[in-house]
Amino acid sequence: MDRSTNNQRRNKLFIHIFGSASILHSLLPAAVNFHTALYSPIFGIISYIILLILQYKKINERIIQILVLLLMNFYVFILNFESFSAITVIYFVIPIIASALYYDTLPIIFLGVLTAVETLLLALVFDELSARASLSYIHLSLFVFIMVVLILTILHSIYFSRIWSQLEQKNESMEKALISKDGYLQLFFETAKDAIAVFDSNNKIIAINPAFEELYGWTSEECIGQSLDLVPPERIEEANMRTFQVQQGESFSLLETVDIKKDGSLFHAQITLSPITDEFGNVVATSVISRDISYQKEAEKLIVQAEKLKLAGEIAAGVAHEIRNPMTVISGFVQMMQEDPSYPYKDYTKLIHSELERINLIIGEFLVLAKPQASAPKKISLRQTMDDIIVLFGPQLNSHGILLTNHWQKDDFFILGEDHRLKQVLINLLKNSVEAIGQHGQITISVENFDDGFVSLRLRDNGSGISREVLLKIFEPFYTTKSEGTGLGLIISQKIIRELGGSLEIESEEGIGTTATVLLPKA
Repeated sequence: MDRSTNNQRRNKLFIHIFGSASILHSLLPAAVNFHTALYSPIFGIISYIILLILQYKKINERIIQILVLLLMNFYVFILNFESFSAITVIYFVIPIIASALYYDTLPIIFLGVLTAVETLLLALVFDELSARASLSYIHLSLFVFIMVVLILTILHSIYFSRIWSQLEQKNESMEKALISKDGYLQLFFETAKDAIAVFDSNNKIIAINPAFEELYGWTSEECIGQSLDLVPPERIEEANMRTFQVQQGESFSLLETVDIKKDGSLFHAQITLSPITDEFGNVVATSVISRDISYQKEAEKLIVQAEKLKLAGEIAAGVAHEIRNPMTVISGFVQMMQEDPSYPYKDYTKLIHSELERINLIIGEFLVLAKPQASAPKKISLRQTMDDIIVLFGPQLNSHGILLTNHWQKDDFFILGEDHRLKQVLINLLKNSVEAIGQHGQITISVENFDDGFVSLRLRDNGSGISREVLLKIFEPFYTTKSEGTGLGLIISQKIIRELGGSLEIESEEGIGTTATVLLPKA
């Protein structure tokens, strides 16, 4: 810990001691039957408030140090004007003791000279040291002086004992490092990209590297000599068992688990646990080398999704070939029965015809996944495309009592792609919003410029929203919460947007609403 940090802590300690003493001084007349002082405790309380404000505004610690010592000195100087006896001159020693606890020579010399000048002024100029007070007043002054000095030194000792303990443990760990294997020294390699922590036999941290601080969020000062919970509560028993096994000499290599950071966030980690032995083979410490593999896990998830898409495409090609031909025959006969005026079961044939159309729709969506679509990209006006979709949905929005609001920038944006494919995406998103709202809601569409040559299109609704569990699965093929859904609408929309060079993201909170964000490269 550097000198600046220590001085900041001392400033905090002495400010609170100063303020507490001033408050107690102001309450002293209620405990004794004679007058003590009035102006000095008022000055102390005002000084305490000023120092707290300066500390909150993070003024330079050196300036605060000087102010603390000077205000203490002035407090004693004012006190001597109100004193009934020269005995209160001894209080000038308190600021000098405080300055000595900063381990800084210059303030001690300055306060010593200042105190000498003030004492001469009180004695020769203002004649304040000739007054005589009662014996009880002198006894009270001596008692308070001794107690203040004692409290000051004890609190300082307690306040900084933990720091010295950390330094001693760090020195002890360095001594152990000198007698352990060569691999023990390698653990302190500061430029390692993986997070490294070393634990003693009591599972307390004795060393960490900068990568550990960056990954887990704990600083070295917070870790040394402490037992930290680096795993979520439900995995503590499992982690304790591993720690015990490592302390018995076992090792774990490239073990995948879930760890927790200082802020409480979880991440996928790949860890290696090893015992550290001395020259006699005794385990003196254990090491943990961990690596964040969250991105790797996400990549694996994307690979699985890609395999599902590939499988869906293969199924789609077979379905389209094997089913559409017999469906055409069935549809023709159903239409003939429907047109026959003497046929008595037209309600059934009508239902059969609607279900055949639904099957045809599913096959059409399959074909989008089956193979890349032949495209002839051209420059598209995003505003014109949105206007067409809004006109298309106008009657449906009116019938559901849904208010649609547009937020456009002054300039139009153009993208390179196919108009009908982009409309398919927007229809899917707007249809989902209408179904989520049901009756009487609001949809907001905003189009604005984005960084790096992209345009952002956001569609927000105040519908029922999506739960966190469902949100994680919405881009999986065939996953749907609708009784008549195919589970392909969003994944097809995502595929189309990616082919245009953009991205589609869905954010939602259950009971509040959903926001779909489409980023598209500008032409």
